[in-house]
Amino acid sequence: MAEERASKKLWDRAAWKDASFFLTYLRPHYNVFIPALIALAITGGMTIVFIKELAAVAGRGIGGAHGPEWLAELNHSAWFLVGIVSVQAVIAFFRIMLFAKASERALAALRLDTFSRIIRLPMATLNQRRVGELASRLANDVEAMRETLVVTIPMLIRHTVMLTLCLVLILNMSVKLSLFMVGTIPVVIVMIAIFGARIRKLTKRAQDNLAASQVVVDESLQSIVSVKAFRNEAYELARYDKNLSEYLRTVLRAAIPRASFIAFIILAFSIALILVTWYAMRMLNNGGIGKEELTQFAGLSGMIAASFMQFPELITQLQRSLGATERVREILRDQIEPDDTAGASKLHFKGEIDMCDVSFAYPTRPEAVVLRDFNLQAKAGQRIALVGPSGSGKSTSVALLFRFYEPTTGEIRIDGQPIRDLSLTTLRRNLALVPQEVLLFGGSIKENIAYGKPEATEEEIISAAKKANAHDFIAGLTEGYQTLVGDRGTQLSGGQRQRIAIARAILADPAILILDEATSSLDAESERLVQEALDKLMENRTSIIIAHRLSTVRRCDQILVMSAGAILERGTHDELVAKPGSLYGSLAKLQLE
Repeated sequence: MAEERASKKLWDRAAWKDASFFLTYLRPHYNVFIPALIALAITGGMTIVFIKELAAVAGRGIGGAHGPEWLAELNHSAWFLVGIVSVQAVIAFFRIMLFAKASERALAALRLDTFSRIIRLPMATLNQRRVGELASRLANDVEAMRETLVVTIPMLIRHTVMLTLCLVLILNMSVKLSLFMVGTIPVVIVMIAIFGARIRKLTKRAQDNLAASQVVVDESLQSIVSVKAFRNEAYELARYDKNLSEYLRTVLRAAIPRASFIAFIILAFSIALILVTWYAMRMLNNGGIGKEELTQFAGLSGMIAASFMQFPELITQLQRSLGATERVREILRDQIEPDDTAGASKLHFKGEIDMCDVSFAYPTRPEAVVLRDFNLQAKAGQRIALVGPSGSGKSTSVALLFRFYEPTTGEIRIDGQPIRDLSLTTLRRNLALVPQEVLLFGGSIKENIAYGKPEATEEEIISAAKKANAHDFIAGLTEGYQTLVGDRGTQLSGGQRQRIAIARAILADPAILILDEATSSLDAESERLVQEALDKLMENRTSIIIAHRLSTVRRCDQILVMSAGAILERGTHDELVAKPGSLYGSLAKLQLE
């Protein structure tokens, strides 16, 4: 029992937090939202007036004399009713428009904030989450919240206003009959609290299952070449079906308390209607209420019943939205990288690097040390090569340089200053990465090159493309620099994508350049063109070259041979080859002779 009370308190607290979360985004739009609420209350009140007047006309017409006076009064009432519904329609139009403006603007701000948080999450957090899950939060969960703001909350307010006004009016007509009718309301409120907690819990779980199924879709489409190459369409379908089945199972479980709730409401109000009708007929027979009042009472009671019948479905929708809200709030609570763009220095580094006694282990696997006692010193303009098998820590050392992660121990300095004291924007604007597998954005070639410097002029973009040996093939395309590269650049060859990535890096004009196996997957001709472009790019810049193929590192000022996160050997190509029994010498004999 104590656990149930504690659970209920937690649920109530979470519900209030979710409600205040909605208000946070609506607050800047109160100048639109509050008039919409007022219009909603007015239209709800006018609906009550319409029903009351219509019931009064019907009451006066039942069993009464129908002379000229009655006919004139009927005509007057008809025009009055037409006037009410006309004004109500006009107010309803503006009310819907105002609600749409307030809610859609609030949701646009929420989407922007959510994406802003996702895009600024540290790499450690992003690596723990899956792309499809994050996309689902931004799409499915925010959409569920949109439905609540645009439809559910206005409907709840409307029916609450109508219910309150109807209760006031029927109490004014007959206290006895009103109290007899509303006696079931406390029971309904208790049932809402009981069923609501269960529905909320299951709908949140359903949103999680839906996100898991979205993960499968995103991963399958992102790796569609591998899926088709291995003929694993059936396997991906099975994965999707499994997650979708979990979602379906949870949704159907959530349907049980929802259906029970609605069935209870139908039964309770049907019995209440029978009892109220029975009691009203007794009062009419005893002279406790007149025919006209009884007709109005019946019409208003019908409105009360109709409003109450809407509450179970509306509350179910609200519970679903609160579950989605909780998931979005999880994202908004995550720690993010600071947005220091505005105050970032435009300092251009000389390019001196000093990584001193650096060790690192991923936060999720602290026992597995990826980098240990790593030392790297580079003077401005030098070329440093990192050589070694996969998993030796080469890419991790570069990730630490970008501050994607913080070292467990040790310190990294650039130009004598610890990088932890630099703003991320200043640091990363002085670094540029040309990866092995270039995944371009789905826009034009021009947009992809300009990604290195969004404010670049067309002349600067073309100049960068020429230096990257990319201008000729771009000019040969039908639409030139406006050519769309397709999803992740699939319309271009590997060599063409690499040269666009190099043009992007040239445009960024970094002080320190990172080349991560930039030519390893190219044919001989593409490699020649890319290597020429890289040579131009590396001029007067400090360059760190990650390589398996030793032919790309022979002219480096220093070569670091790595294994299992540690540096085994260091020196120039000639020094390492001349060293007896060196690992680099053995590799050089295999690859270069």
